[in-house]
Amino acid sequence: MVDHQSSIGLNIDRYLSALEALGFSGAIIVDHGGEVVLRKGYGLADRESRRPYTPTTVQSHGSITKQMTGAAILLLESRGKLSVDDSLDLYFDDLPEGWEAISLHQLLTHSSGLSEGVGPDEESIAAQAYLDRLMAEPLQFAPGSGYAYSNAGYSLLGMIVERVSGQSYEAFLRNELLLPAGMSETGYLLPAWDRDRLAAGYRNGERWGLVQGRGWLDDGPNWNLRANGGLHTTVDDMHRWLNTVRGRGVLDVEAALRWTTGYIDEWSDNSKYAYGWVVSDTKWGRMISHQGSNGIFSAEFVWLPEKELFFYIQGNSLMVSASVISALEQRERLLAAAFDAEFPLPPLVEAASAASPEEAGQREGIYHLEGGTLELTADDTRLFAKLSGQSVLNSMLNPTEAQRTQFAELNQRTKDAMDRLEVGQKDAIAGMLAEGEDPVERTRPLLNRISQISSQNGGELRSLHVIGSFKNAPGSRFADLGPWTTFVYAEFEHWNQYWNLVWNSDGTYRGNWSGPWPSFILVPTAKAEYRGVRQGPAWETVGLHFDDDCLVVGGLRACRVE
Repeated sequence: MVDHQSSIGLNIDRYLSALEALGFSGAIIVDHGGEVVLRKGYGLADRESRRPYTPTTVQSHGSITKQMTGAAILLLESRGKLSVDDSLDLYFDDLPEGWEAISLHQLLTHSSGLSEGVGPDEESIAAQAYLDRLMAEPLQFAPGSGYAYSNAGYSLLGMIVERVSGQSYEAFLRNELLLPAGMSETGYLLPAWDRDRLAAGYRNGERWGLVQGRGWLDDGPNWNLRANGGLHTTVDDMHRWLNTVRGRGVLDVEAALRWTTGYIDEWSDNSKYAYGWVVSDTKWGRMISHQGSNGIFSAEFVWLPEKELFFYIQGNSLMVSASVISALEQRERLLAAAFDAEFPLPPLVEAASAASPEEAGQREGIYHLEGGTLELTADDTRLFAKLSGQSVLNSMLNPTEAQRTQFAELNQRTKDAMDRLEVGQKDAIAGMLAEGEDPVERTRPLLNRISQISSQNGGELRSLHVIGSFKNAPGSRFADLGPWTTFVYAEFEHWNQYWNLVWNSDGTYRGNWSGPWPSFILVPTAKAEYRGVRQGPAWETVGLHFDDDCLVVGGLRACRVE
């Protein structure tokens, strides 16, 4: 459903409809001014059966579970069963030294000093074994003296909910919070959904499957996941949840305000952690939000009270998820689509209905062009193209002759600097700098980054590969920083990093920022024909076609070598 009288609903739908052709699959609900202006599914919930993703499709929303655990604690407090100021020694025996000072408030705000977690989501671990393992871990800092995101803290809160209420964590949530809010579709197992309503997850084009049942116990997920993540839901149920967040449910207005008040700085003064929420000051006003992801399924809850805007989105594919590149970027793009008339929307590409995943799979491989490669990976009927080498970047992005000359010079200067950096030369990037800049001072951050990765089990630096340069088109990630970027692949023994070296307009080095590998998504438009769309604004496009074992773009043939 799209409200055609709402520019917000129309613009967000236009954005997600374009992403659908590029691989997004999921659903969204948008409420503006108390009216639903968009409620729609996109793509496939199950690629093998070709089952579409609809607003009633069920999937995990990951760490959005934490806000429900926070609500459960506040509900128990309102009934006189506990206080957020209680310390852990009221609920657990034989605590390690220092743990007795940890309060429920600190668990809720990630300020307890507990570790992030003690095992993978798929490990079948019961409560006591989980506690034993967690208590063997040292605190990261004295309780209340810092911030460190901790799934473990929320697992402990889930145990406290069980001990105080006399019900299982899921039963308490369902009986006391969810059903009173009309949320019969949210839970771990108790909703008993028809299995055909569950979304399957996909990672790098391959079926990953379901969260449900992976290392789960008889009554739900193991304690690496329980109460900190993994609840399943629909977009409709999360819209119903908004009333509880507003203080119109089992939590009164005062409790809801305490629940959504930011207490602890995350990584900046503009972002604070509440009781399962992130509260931020943005150009759109106060934002109350949280995202969740296991790297395959992802979801985002966003509420802007001053704009009277709410949206909840979820998706089931790693390559183009509800997060696309990152949760922050996706949130910003959705809000820009809603409010910014200048936001560059992705092109609408009509995919060929006859295209098949099998055909895409047959075209996977590395295609060689003189001076570069395109590495193609199938993602359902699409192909994901990873670009390497200036010749390939030129063929896909079609720069002017003057720009090609400029890029060749930038690449050479960067390669000379990276060669010096590989051997630890303290002024390695001297040839990239403006007159008067201190080359030792400007090189130090890069040397420090290499040293840090090596010391954190990344292993020795193997090579700094100069992949190529490109123009920062208006609206693109680095457009406000400088006109050009040279992409460098930093390869370590056990790790890698992507460096984006941004240049000033006078050809001097501006700085290094992280960002994705230059890539395109190839959408089949007819037999052997594709439209390539760059993954991210400004969404540059190019036409391509296959001829035998070669990919033809811009009159050049890149051929596959087995």
